Amino acid sequence: MTREEQAIDWHVRQREMSAAEWEAFAKWLEDSPANARAYDAVAMADALLVAPPVMVEPVSVADAAPVTEAPVTEAANDNRGWGRWWLVGGVAAAVAAISAPTLLHHGPDMRVEQTRPGETREIALGDGTRIDLAGGSRLRYDRNDHRVATLEDGQALFHVRHDAAAPFELHSGSVVIRDMGTVFDVRRSGGNLDVAVAEGAVTLVSPGQAVGLTAGQGVRLDEGQRRLRRIAVDPATVGGWRGGLLDFESETVGAIAARLQSAYGVRVAVEGPLVDRSVTGVVRLTGDAGQDVPRLAKLIGAEWRQSGGDWILRASDGDR
Repeated sequence: MTREEQAIDWHVRQREMSAAEWEAFAKWLEDSPANARAYDAVAMADALLVAPPVMVEPVSVADAAPVTEAPVTEAANDNRGWGRWWLVGGVAAAVAAISAPTLLHHGPDMRVEQTRPGETREIALGDGTRIDLAGGSRLRYDRNDHRVATLEDGQALFHVRHDAAAPFELHSGSVVIRDMGTVFDVRRSGGNLDVAVAEGAVTLVSPGQAVGLTAGQGVRLDEGQRRLRRIAVDPATVGGWRGGLLDFESETVGAIAARLQSAYGVRVAVEGPLVDRSVTGVVRLTGDAGQDVPRLAKLIGAEWRQSGGDWILRASDGDR
């Protein structure tokens, strides 16, 4: 392997080098000033996105101008190697001066994905994980750490790439969901959190408790009341909202109205005690609020009317 090839090899390996390899890299730079010059050229070429120039061997020592070295004091004896390396200068010296952990771990690069009501978005993380974000949702993640994200509001379906050494963590409120590699859906609305697992398994950790969930299982958590209830889910319907499927089990009409708002971007208000009525069912949305809101009202035994662009639901006369 030529000197230039060695320099390229050191350069491309740096993000994955162990402490022992960093020491070997430093020794390689110290072994010859030509090594340092070769590395400088590769690093500079990479920064400029051009091919590194062919390195020319230095002139002989006899032809070179004399160099006077400062005497090395006894106190510096333990660091002579590093001192000689520093005299090389250039990119190689700058790389050496920075600690390996600094190069290996970049600072956070936070990104916020926020969808409008009625809008959906697919997010691909660098590790192969995919997130489908529903309308009216807000997700935050670090582009330098693909194994952690935060769902601040709304709903998302997570397709997590398996990595036994680095579990994926989703934060939402005071809850952390840890996953090795699976498919699960999370919905956050105020202090309420719903989780449903389609494939694999997750662990949900909230203050004072931890719950394991496998495919076909879910939880409904009220953080304010610290009340957690396990529920059974159909794995085939998890994430069904992407295809217009609206399923609800013992869910209040008020919560269902909020989901319709996210799906259509129109206000759906609920009057009187109907807002707290608990209902169970499945509705296939057509994409047209003019058809779907009346159908849903009929399903839950409610009346509906429009006021401007808003939809208003109220209990039928016999149920008031």
